Amino acid sequence: MEQQLHIALISTHFVPEVTPITHLYADLAEDFCRYGARVSVVTKLPGHGLSEEERAAFFTRRDETAPEGYHIQRVGQKARRGAKLPERALRALQNTIAIYRAAKKLKADVYILCSLPAYLGLVGARLGRRARTVYVLQEIFPDNLVAAGTYTEWHPFVRFCRRLEQLIYRKNSAFITLSDEMKRTLVARGIEPHKIAVIPNWADTQTIQPIQREENALFDELNLPREGFYAVYAGTLGFSQEPDVILDAAKLLKNETDIRILVFGDGSLRDHVKNRIEREQIENVLLFPLLSSAQTARIYSLADVVLVPLKKGMTRIAVPSETQLALAAGRPVIVCAEAGSEWARSIEHESFGVCITPGEPQEMADAILRLHASTVPLSELGARARSYACEHASREQATRAYFDWVK
Repeated sequence: MEQQLHIALISTHFVPEVTPITHLYADLAEDFCRYGARVSVVTKLPGHGLSEEERAAFFTRRDETAPEGYHIQRVGQKARRGAKLPERALRALQNTIAIYRAAKKLKADVYILCSLPAYLGLVGARLGRRARTVYVLQEIFPDNLVAAGTYTEWHPFVRFCRRLEQLIYRKNSAFITLSDEMKRTLVARGIEPHKIAVIPNWADTQTIQPIQREENALFDELNLPREGFYAVYAGTLGFSQEPDVILDAAKLLKNETDIRILVFGDGSLRDHVKNRIEREQIENVLLFPLLSSAQTARIYSLADVVLVPLKKGMTRIAVPSETQLALAAGRPVIVCAEAGSEWARSIEHESFGVCITPGEPQEMADAILRLHASTVPLSELGARARSYACEHASREQATRAYFDWVK
């Protein structure tokens, strides 16, 4: 009798945390069980997007079996809100050690590790002595720090990270990344092409479907009038996303009284965004917390158009997972991406949105105005977006491709 494949999924963030990618790993765990594997999840205690009461419920609930059949083990230290950088760094180190110790006891056939945060690649490098390890690169680190302008290539921290990067690439068995552009970057870093699978992030197109405006209760819950034109951003507010482009575009649109921009997000720049809105009285931007994945279809169905504000050069090292969610909800997109990039070619070929130059608020404002005044019904663009998601970014396609790659 063939032995059941044991897959260990290692991620610092997992449900019920609220982040742009936690749904991906829950989907993988559930679908791997459906495909016949035994699945163990190792993660830290949850924190993001939860109240203190919700977080506290997991302090003594560290081992559980999900209704879908996979086992979850939560390890590490309790997070404290407002902790300063040295304390957060120490806790990250403690959590990483705890994750490694728990993972190696599992004796899995294959370990899947997420690159957010990147140091899980080091855990994979150690576990690679025991079993096959598959490192999933949602972003390429430290290229993302350089592209975001946080550090220069010659900064001592980046040079140190480059050495760790090479260790991660040498010691892990195989890799999954999100686009051919990202694969080319990894090959240039020295990974053999046959070790890299390209599997884009996905949307659960069965769960996430367009919701008619009159049926979307989120308008009432957020006290938003159903009339008017809404441009929506939902996701991380960080240096890679360049939210200042959205705010600057909004200022250019201040006289367009029926156009509003809704921002749902958390991250390192959330306070910056909030302060700019208040200080500069940007009244046509409304800021909300990032809501749970159960609200995804309702959030994107608020939109007439969804904004994807990437910095220059980011498509080479990252692909925003929020884009597929917007497409699944049947909404056209305005994507900041260089001409000739994969996203630019997809948008041009499939006609489900507009591609603009990164870092150009005037282009974003013009694109919003163009869609607002479009003679082509936005429902037609939305139908093309939905069709593209179902054909190229469905959950079943992606999780099956993961399973075929790791088994």
